[in-house]
Amino acid sequence: MNLKNFALCAVALAIVGCNSDSKNNDNTLGSIALTGTPLSGETLNTSVTDADGISGDINYYWYADGQLIAGANSASFTLTDEQVGFAISAQASYTDNGGTNESRVSNATAEVAAIAYDAAVAITGNALIGSTLTATVSDQNGFDSETIAYAWFADGVQIDGEVLPELVLTEAHIGAVITVTATFVDDRGFSESATSAATNAVERVNSQGIVTINGTPTIGNTMVAVVSDEDGASGTITYQWFADDVAISGETASEYVVLAAQEDQVITVKVSYTDDNGFTEENVSAPSLPVSADAVNIDGTLNIIGSVPYLSNAVLTAELVEQNGFDEASVTYTWSADGVEIANSNSKTFTPTDYAGAIISVTASYTDNDGYPETVTGSLDSLVYTQVVNNAAELATALNGVVAGAVIGLNSNQYADPAEILLTNAVTIRAVEGQTPVILGEACIHVAAGVDGAAVTGLTFKNIDTKASSFCSNEENAVIYSEGDNFVFSENTMDGDQADLNKTDYHWLVLKGNSALVERNTFSNRNNAAKGSVIKMASSSANHLVQYNFFGESINPNYADSSLLLLNLGSTTGTDAADNANFTIQYNRIDNFVSGRRLMRVQTSGAKIHGNTIINPNGAISLEDGGFNTVSDNIIIRTTDVKDSNDRPSGVLVTPLGHKITNNYIAGIRADGKETGGIVFTPNPFSQATGGVPNSGNQAILDGSGDFTLSVKNNTVLNSIQPIVFSTEVGSKAGVGDCDELTPDNNAVLYGLTKNFFKINFDANLIANGVGEKDNSLATSQGYFLNFDYASSPSAHAFEYDCDLINHTVSNFSNNYGFTDSYASGDVEDDFWVDFRNEKGNGSFDSDGAVDQDPAANSKEVPALITAANTLTETDPSSAQAIAGAKGLHYIQASEVGVGSTWKVQPE
Repeated sequence: MNLKNFALCAVALAIVGCNSDSKNNDNTLGSIALTGTPLSGETLNTSVTDADGISGDINYYWYADGQLIAGANSASFTLTDEQVGFAISAQASYTDNGGTNESRVSNATAEVAAIAYDAAVAITGNALIGSTLTATVSDQNGFDSETIAYAWFADGVQIDGEVLPELVLTEAHIGAVITVTATFVDDRGFSESATSAATNAVERVNSQGIVTINGTPTIGNTMVAVVSDEDGASGTITYQWFADDVAISGETASEYVVLAAQEDQVITVKVSYTDDNGFTEENVSAPSLPVSADAVNIDGTLNIIGSVPYLSNAVLTAELVEQNGFDEASVTYTWSADGVEIANSNSKTFTPTDYAGAIISVTASYTDNDGYPETVTGSLDSLVYTQVVNNAAELATALNGVVAGAVIGLNSNQYADPAEILLTNAVTIRAVEGQTPVILGEACIHVAAGVDGAAVTGLTFKNIDTKASSFCSNEENAVIYSEGDNFVFSENTMDGDQADLNKTDYHWLVLKGNSALVERNTFSNRNNAAKGSVIKMASSSANHLVQYNFFGESINPNYADSSLLLLNLGSTTGTDAADNANFTIQYNRIDNFVSGRRLMRVQTSGAKIHGNTIINPNGAISLEDGGFNTVSDNIIIRTTDVKDSNDRPSGVLVTPLGHKITNNYIAGIRADGKETGGIVFTPNPFSQATGGVPNSGNQAILDGSGDFTLSVKNNTVLNSIQPIVFSTEVGSKAGVGDCDELTPDNNAVLYGLTKNFFKINFDANLIANGVGEKDNSLATSQGYFLNFDYASSPSAHAFEYDCDLINHTVSNFSNNYGFTDSYASGDVEDDFWVDFRNEKGNGSFDSDGAVDQDPAANSKEVPALITAANTLTETDPSSAQAIAGAKGLHYIQASEVGVGSTWKVQPE
């Protein structure tokens, strides 16, 4: 019997046995066989035979890789996609006609295969010049639209450069039939290449012409009709001028001299002609201003003419349109880059050689022919590029020898497994406006040390991995590796990693150097990494800013590994952790992004984690190495129960090294381990070096100067099994099982850093369980509901005091309120805990005082709670409890951050 059959037989034995009978006699064992094809959508049938005969009922059970398939109890079973990749077997149990109870299990099938559904691609849109055709792909096996490679064809000849799902038809396509081919690998791993049906032959459609009037409606002035038509208008054009919609007799030329008879009337002109594509046109101009004896001013307009995308080596021309007329020689032009005037740029034309990356504008100052002084400005609608590329090969060529300040624009295409990119100058790589370039597969973008101001903007990274044998991989197992200063990574999408990674311990973005800005990016679907970070900041670097990003929707199964991180602030347990790095993580939304028990691992000093909204974390903000960090104004909400013991959501883990934990809102924390809870005071990081003592970073803080008092103020912790924890957990090097086993004899150093070492100012915090609705309809605001008699864990009190950490002499507990089933647990029984109930402004912390225990009806202290405008629970500002808990937080929505967002925090 193989292992799979052993597993299902464990179930079978609970019924009647596995491939056995219930009597030790001459019974002839029956058999069960399967027929059918192990393919999704196909039906498998059983055939049960027994020489002793079967006239009674047969009970059937079906298994996928030895696991019982719920509800599958018929003689046949239709396979679905849920069984793809699994071997199927069936069990039949019955009593044969000889009275013997039998249970027989079939041989397993081969692994169920998916149906290789053919992909299809269809073209929608009109086959007319100027129209857009759109390719739409379908495949029942599913697919990722961003991995599809498109190729368009006109009469079977591939159209160069057209690789997007849309094609704009031009004169070059007239008379041709259009097809498109879509090539990709579907979600079941099948390679697909589908070609559409052909369109009708491409025809022309009329581009309606327009007629405008140049000149002002002043008596004696000449007004000129100007015809514009994309189809051309080189033939005969007839004109008719009108005054207040009445035809002016004899005025049938392209020019008209304004007469006194038309004073106070508006002038229009109608043109009739056949355009160069044979379409009959009849167009009327917009009306002029009323005719006047005195000159009237019509403001001029200024446009910049150039080829899009604009290149730094291409000429830009200022085109002035002035109805009052002007003398070109009298115009003064001034060109600007990003609003700053460019010296000696006073010509009608300008080549932006040194201004890649800037928005160019131009101002024209002049006096028009009617004596009106004018100043008008025109601006480009996109920036200037040094070079624009269309594929990975062109990108590699463009970067070869590129100079500082260059801006390389990427057009839409799949840049699959691009060559290693090394930036040794301040170069910007960015998407051209309106384009969606996708970096697909293995990649390495390395910004070298000493580079100041490189940038990566607007790219999409899809199904990525660190490039094998690249500098990024060899040095840091990274996709993006910046050693430079002032590196900018903005408006990028990083979506998914490869199923088969070169290194499962890898990082998406590693920041060294100083003052990097990571802003308005979207990170998602990091599903396969076993370890590593989305963003790792080196302890030797400083002043990095990570803000307005969206991290969402990762379903990584490796949450049991504590080294699977979202962010690593600092990356050492060494003395660098004691340096003030001044990292700032602010105003990001983190939504269902799976990590290990550390969501953010902080191994530095002077960092600020502020104003973030974190939904459904699997781990904590863990202040492990370094001191004097700040965690403030964050919203941390778990809306679901824990999956298992490895799913360890928490709010903040903190060592006694001068950190500030203020105005945070933490809700729905169901984990109940030694080092999990809403706010966890932990000595564990002090036990990680050989001998169970602090690593050199924490020791450097301890040896230095500074006030180590922890400031824990105005935090709210709701619906948490262990709201406030004084953890007993220490590392395996400590030589004891947990911290309350420490003595001066078995580990004097660690004992001195745990026993009464934590100086804490614990002020104005709110703790409440049983808040919200039992059906979890309010879980996104109050967290996963925790009822007072929650059966699976006895920890329903405000404080878990498992180790006597508090320095009772200098610590302060004031103005706190708690509404839980009980006050405290753990070493309270040993009289180590300080009972501060009803002292220093603290509430009663009554037993049976949880919100869902109806404290008002039971003569307990009544919580004065309201729902604020942000949907979060706050204390009533008109009550005595108003001092406690978090207030004034912004609940960041997914639409407010990430690629394309514009929301910014308003100054108070």
